[in-house]
Amino acid sequence: MGELQQVWGWQPALYLFLGGLSAGAFLAVSILRLARPGKFYKTIRGGVWVATGALALGLLALISEVEKPFQALLLWQSFVNGSSWMAIGAWLLLASFIVFALSALLTTDKVAEALRVKEEARAAANKVLAIIGIPCSLAVAGYTGILLSMAPAVPLWDTWLLPALFTVSALDTGVAAVMLFAVLAERDEGIGAVRRAFELAVIGLVVLEAIVLTAFVVSLQSAGGAAATSVGILTGGALQAPFWGLFVAVGLAVPLVAAVVQVVAAKRIDNELMRVAVPVGGSACALVGGLTLRFLILLAGVHAALASPAALQAIQGATFLIS
Repeated sequence: MGELQQVWGWQPALYLFLGGLSAGAFLAVSILRLARPGKFYKTIRGGVWVATGALALGLLALISEVEKPFQALLLWQSFVNGSSWMAIGAWLLLASFIVFALSALLTTDKVAEALRVKEEARAAANKVLAIIGIPCSLAVAGYTGILLSMAPAVPLWDTWLLPALFTVSALDTGVAAVMLFAVLAERDEGIGAVRRAFELAVIGLVVLEAIVLTAFVVSLQSAGGAAATSVGILTGGALQAPFWGLFVAVGLAVPLVAAVVQVVAAKRIDNELMRVAVPVGGSACALVGGLTLRFLILLAGVHAALASPAALQAIQGATFLIS
């Protein structure tokens, strides 16, 4: 049922995942920083470094796909067309990386001490960076979907539901990454309430992602043609096992169940190992699902036919008459 897309390699899929993860993680820690200033240092520090490192690695993966990667490192300098999504995206990614990196440096005590940044100035700068970083994070998350939608010849990608799906997935994976630090590293008083807030966010995001995914699949299936072929590859063709197994079951169902268990029965779990294993397992599965989603969407991107079936039939008929 259709051949898999073979034009783009694995690097763009890795960028789409890491870019979304970066955006979601920075958004989560920015909200936490603004809501509880001066608290949860290990969680916030871990989150901003994950955001910075993920975006850097994602950009390197994307650049490595082009023929001249070293020239591509300075490609943003050539993007001066303000109406081009490529230009907007290049400047957006550059600005976001600067914000993320500065926040990571100023969040780290040893770095701030080495730079001799006063505590008051450091707190003010981190607050400003968090405020700026929130819209930057949302824009980066959405842009990972817009990047694919700039290929109109692939109906699976040419829909506004794809940026919506990738944005929700980015927030989900970002919260999952930050949750790992909240569970494994944080010891500040009150982290239990933060973990509960994260679990509630996971429940809402997974439900929303399932709704957007359903709308995405149904709308493209009803569109017919290459769009329906791509959906068929995902749900019943060559990619059905990773779609239903890794993405839907592991990436959505398991994190949802883990979050519900934490919210409903966390206080009843006496085993300390289970207290850690349930949220960590749910977060790890969310990350696996987010990565799987990007690879599946990339692989299932079937190109539309250059001519409609009716036009092809007319051309064949004309050729038969001429011959």
